[in-house]
Amino acid sequence: ESLGKMVKDYYKDKSVDSVARDSTAISAREKPVNKKKDVKPLPQRKRGRPKKGQEREKKSLTVLEQQGILPLHEAIGGLPSSCAWGCKKNSQGNLTYWKGYKLHLDVTEEGIPVSAIITGANVHDSQCAIPLERMTEQRINFRSTLMDSAYDAKSISQFVRGRGRIPIIDHNPRRKDLREAFDEATKEHYKKRSVVERANSHLKDWLLPEKLLVRGIKKVSFELMCGVICLAAIKILEQFILPSLI
Repeated sequence: ESLGKMVKDYYKDKSVDSVARDSTAISAREKPVNKKKDVKPLPQRKRGRPKKGQEREKKSLTVLEQQGILPLHEAIGGLPSSCAWGCKKNSQGNLTYWKGYKLHLDVTEEGIPVSAIITGANVHDSQCAIPLERMTEQRINFRSTLMDSAYDAKSISQFVRGRGRIPIIDHNPRRKDLREAFDEATKEHYKKRSVVERANSHLKDWLLPEKLLVRGIKKVSFELMCGVICLAAIKILEQFILPSLI
């Protein structure tokens, strides 16, 4: 709430071109609720019609679809927040594992954090896209959202477009579709997404401990959000206040 008030007050009469979204791994010394083997990516399900004699399961609303309907506090509250094992692919395409949490962050193109959600490490990035979109739109006006291929889901794109904004999401190679590649203008715009990666690096290098020693989501959230609020204050001072004094 403190972060939201700070950003909302600062951007009261301003408009932002784009918001960049990403998550970062947070290691912790705490007993996880799952096992390391449980977080390995599942093999893709075979597509096609069911076998003779089998009935197709009735589709219910997905988690992403429910997040667009539920009250915001319920959508966020439904995300797992206990310490857990998590895994992701690094830049070389290899799986890396860690035990702890994830910090999901929205930042402006100046690198100012706008919204943050803390979950267990086993929560996929896409599960926080819609709650973050809803949090951020309450605080600032922005025209587009920049996300990497982890957020490449139809429900996310439709939700962002339904709010009158443009989703610029890197195509996930696992999705076999006929979408056209980004044009040159979109490619240049998408490069601005690196600002959230720099924000995460700044947090982990200077404002957060290498490994959390506190336990429980309340204490973890307090420690992480202190770092995020400090980063917001630093960026506002650096980008807007100090230049006016020179």
